[in-house]
Amino acid sequence: MTTTELNAKIEALQAALETKVQEQNAYRGQIDTLKKQLTDLNKPKLTMAQFDELTELVETGVGNFDFSDTDNYSIDFGLDYDGRVHCESHEFDNADELAREICEKVYEMFAEAKEDTNQENQD
Repeated sequence: MTTTELNAKIEALQAALETKVQEQNAYRGQIDTLKKQLTDLNKPKLTMAQFDELTELVETGVGNFDFSDTDNYSIDFGLDYDGRVHCESHEFDNADELAREICEKVYEMFAEAKEDTNQENQD
């Protein structure tokens, strides 16, 4: 074999290898999509209206929680100049973020279902 033939054969093999890599990447994407569909298949289904209702319920629950109750915290105490012990701080100002975090975790348990627009089934 000549140098030209060997270089041509190397280029052909590299091109074939690149094609196979692209095919593998396409197959990986399809496998990932199918795995997600398989996990979603086993999840309970909720409509967007049910997701909204669930969000409202979580937000209401968080809003009703008494975040100023000192029994819910590990408290750092301070000492006044006159020798009295006091609580430095026990406020929780991030209830919206807590609700968002909770909702994201709850949403992972469910897959979205299509809403039934047939009015006969709404009764």
